[in-house]
Amino acid sequence: MSCLNTISPTQLAVLSTSIAIVISKDKSPEEINVLGNLIASIGATMLSIAAQKEALKSIQDKKDQIHDLKKELNGLK
Repeated sequence: MSCLNTISPTQLAVLSTSIAIVISKDKSPEEINVLGNLIASIGATMLSIAAQKEALKSIQDKKDQIHDLKKELNGLK
């Protein structure tokens, strides 16, 4: 997956379009709709997972910051 972090936005768009064309080839409109909705659902779920991971990391960072500040305060006493 690291290769996806190094390609340009334009290359990513071309890759996405190419994959969609290949997957859709010789499929009925109904099949394309089902596949498209499945892929969209997978994407939405992945975005939810990423958002929750970021939220949990932010909470942990704040807890760590509070812990560090308490240690500093105790050191000043």
